[in-house]
Amino acid sequence: MGTPAGRQVQTMSTIAALILPFALMQAADAAPSLGQSHIQQRFAQCIALIDEDAAAAYEEGMAWAAEAQSVHAYRCAAMALVAQSRYEEGARRLDSLGMALNPVETALRAELFSQAGNAWLLAREPSRARSSFTRGIAIMEGDTAQLPDLLIDRSRAYAMEREWRAAEEDLSRALDVRANDPLALRLRASVRMQQRAFDLAEADAQAAISAEPDNVDNYLILGHVRESRRIGAPVDAQ
Repeated sequence: MGTPAGRQVQTMSTIAALILPFALMQAADAAPSLGQSHIQQRFAQCIALIDEDAAAAYEEGMAWAAEAQSVHAYRCAAMALVAQSRYEEGARRLDSLGMALNPVETALRAELFSQAGNAWLLAREPSRARSSFTRGIAIMEGDTAQLPDLLIDRSRAYAMEREWRAAEEDLSRALDVRANDPLALRLRASVRMQQRAFDLAEADAQAAISAEPDNVDNYLILGHVRESRRIGAPVDAQ
C-alpha cells in the first residue's frame, strides 16, 4: 500500500497485532463471568449484522472488543472488514488473532488462519494465503475433520501461483483423509489438466460427477479436460 491512507491502515494493523496478546489474555479472565452462551449469542448477532450492514457490524465488533476484549468481538470486526472488501486489513487482523490465542485453542486458531487465508486469496495475495493456511494445517495435522478443508484451501493458493504440482499434492493428501470429496476431485482434475495429465484429470472429473451428480461444475471441468486433450494443451492457456 503506497497511499497515505494505505500506510495508516498498515500502521493500525501493526499496532493491533502488538496489543492483541494483552487484550486476549484479559479476555480469558473475563469470559467465564460473561457466560459462554451470552458470548456465542452476541457473536451470532454481530455476524448476522455483517450481511445487513458490514460497516455497522465493524463498529459493533470494535465496541464489544473495547468493552470485553473478547476474541469473538475482534473476529467479527475482522470479518466485517473483509465484507467491506478491505481484504488485507481483515486478513492481517485474523492472522494476528490466530497467533495471539492460547495454543490450546487449536480448533479456533485453525478457523482463524483459514479465514485469514481466504481473505488473502480475495486480496490476490496467494503467498500470504499459503502462510496462513500452513499455520492452520500445522495445528490440525492429526484432525481428520478440518485438515482436508485446509489442504484444499492451500491448494487454491498454490494454483493461483501456478504451482500445479504442489496444489496436486495438497489435494491428494486431502483425498487420502476424506475420499471422494467432490471439490477436491474437481480441483485436482483442473490442476492435472494444467500439467497435461489428461487421463488422470478425466478420471478425477468422472469421480467428482459420481460423488456429486447435480453439480454442473463437475461436468464443466470434464468438458475442459476433454477439450484440452483434443487440442493438446490446457484450454485456459489458449
